[in-house]
Amino acid sequence: MVSDGGSGGLPKRVDPGERRQAIAAAVYEVIGERGWEAVSLRDVASAAGVSMGQVQHYFTTKSDMLLFALGYNRARVLARLQQEVAALPDPTQREQIRAAMRVSLPMDTPGRQEAAVNIAFLSAATVTPAYAQILRDEYAQVLALAQAQLGAAAANGELREGIDLRREAAALFFLLDGLIGPVLIGVLTPEAALDILDHQLERIFRCPPRAGDSPRAIVE
Repeated sequence: MVSDGGSGGLPKRVDPGERRQAIAAAVYEVIGERGWEAVSLRDVASAAGVSMGQVQHYFTTKSDMLLFALGYNRARVLARLQQEVAALPDPTQREQIRAAMRVSLPMDTPGRQEAAVNIAFLSAATVTPAYAQILRDEYAQVLALAQAQLGAAAANGELREGIDLRREAAALFFLLDGLIGPVLIGVLTPEAALDILDHQLERIFRCPPRAGDSPRAIVE
């Protein structure tokens, strides 16, 4: 429930962008708890603790609301990733990549909501060009970021010899993407999925350095 902590509704003194994000968060709550079919302006208004008229003030149609919610996903995941990385003391590129993968797995309530939303939108995107375009743009951005992170790791001597940055970035991302559904439905535990991803990282990265070693001193 999105509220101001006491009034039972959205904060009264927020800017339009914050109101739209609060409503988008309610979309995630509805999809995460009840599925895509439960999403309507009325259901989201109820989850957000506001009137349907307030939702319609910011989103004329359900499609407008869902499109905004899909675009909001990147900001949600990035905010949680920043918290995860901030908790790591002087993280290596490998640790940052692992943190990003951990945040992307449905390991907690926010992660499960985001995973459920992504899967729902992926299914809808097969017949809705606007959703498909947002997802294509999102995939392109994530793949570019993953390749840049692997490139930084290579420059720092963290990668094994002969690693193809483009292919390995794609392999990591799509392996992660393919594990999300099995975790959501209980085929794999989050820990088992993370173990599979760690195995993939072992293929790419050299052994972690001992205390006092420089990155260039790491051996296979």
